Amino acid sequence: MIGHDAGRTYHNPGTSGPQTGVSERWAASISTREFPPTVADGRAYIGGASLRALDIDDGSQTWARSPPNCRYTAPTIGPEAVYSAVTNQDDGERNVTIQAFDAADGTRRWATDPLVEGDSVAASAPALVDGMIFGLVRSGQERFFYAVSLDSRAVEWRHTVAEPVKEFAVTDGTLVYAIEEQVRAVSTTDDTVQWAVNSPPVQGLAAASGTVVVVSGDSLTALATEDGTERWRSELEPIVEPGFEGSNRFSQPAIADGSVIIGTASSLLPRVIEEGGATLYKRDLVTGDRQETRAAVLRPTVPDDFDFFNEIPSVSYGWGRPAVSSDTIFVPQYGSIDGGSGFRSDQSGLVALDRETFEVQWTSTDVSPVPVIVAEDRLFAMSTRSYESFLTMLEEPATNDT
Repeated sequence: MIGHDAGRTYHNPGTSGPQTGVSERWAASISTREFPPTVADGRAYIGGASLRALDIDDGSQTWARSPPNCRYTAPTIGPEAVYSAVTNQDDGERNVTIQAFDAADGTRRWATDPLVEGDSVAASAPALVDGMIFGLVRSGQERFFYAVSLDSRAVEWRHTVAEPVKEFAVTDGTLVYAIEEQVRAVSTTDDTVQWAVNSPPVQGLAAASGTVVVVSGDSLTALATEDGTERWRSELEPIVEPGFEGSNRFSQPAIADGSVIIGTASSLLPRVIEEGGATLYKRDLVTGDRQETRAAVLRPTVPDDFDFFNEIPSVSYGWGRPAVSSDTIFVPQYGSIDGGSGFRSDQSGLVALDRETFEVQWTSTDVSPVPVIVAEDRLFAMSTRSYESFLTMLEEPATNDT
């Protein structure tokens, strides 16, 4: 499922990943809306206009379902089955159902009654927790979360939301979700509202071990899952750079074994020049204490005679969302400067860090600076070539033992 688990932690403790570098094994054409895939038991499952299973060894298609007028979300994985929220159009009206498919051959096992119907419907990728499927559906301006039991295949409860939902996670018997300026929590048992906390505009969240991490631009807040109490808050210092305009903000987090790992990003040119202008942090999940830091590794080159004030450069610089394995952190890092008068400098790619020491294990500028999925000792990433999108599998480079 998206984020590896229902808490959206992006931590896969059951796998390692490339230790010395990466090389591309295969690439399969997909739509950008189909990323990320769900990887399990030797297959990569991809949603979209069809539901496909690819063999992760060579990228070949194991099976596919592509009935007309259907759209599949990224699936979640259960025992010998995959589950997707499927949007279907029938005689001009659309509906959303939860459907279960055999993981080995794609045979449909069952489908729920429609969760929602209407002219304009949509569904989020579902999450499977303890025999229950949780997700979000929309019909027009109506939105609600649902809980579907695998045993009864029936909707156990619905929770209506008036505002657009930024992101949601399920952890510790609680479904936590963010709207524009508030974080809310409901019980996964019966949708009882547990708490609601006001927040600056929310860009993302992740949850694990009794803590919800909320990203809001230049602030990072940890809330207790039980009651929404603030555990700690970290705020980036205000930027005072005369003559420059831009922002400094947090990227998206990962959570692993009691630590939150998150980087910063900036659109200010001076941040590219100075050491530590973009920083990756590892903090204690409960206390917020800083455990490790790592300054940007891949940095664009800025000429000594570059005219900072007259060029008015466009800058994009920072760390992306980490993916964490049992021993390694894989983080995209991007950096570009466009001077507007023909000057351009780029230095972007993927950085692998030791989880404990934060020491750099390897870097690759051959990989697009986009979030990766780590599963079954491999990495999966999105790449674009000639305006076409591909799912790319990356693995340890082959060695030439002669």
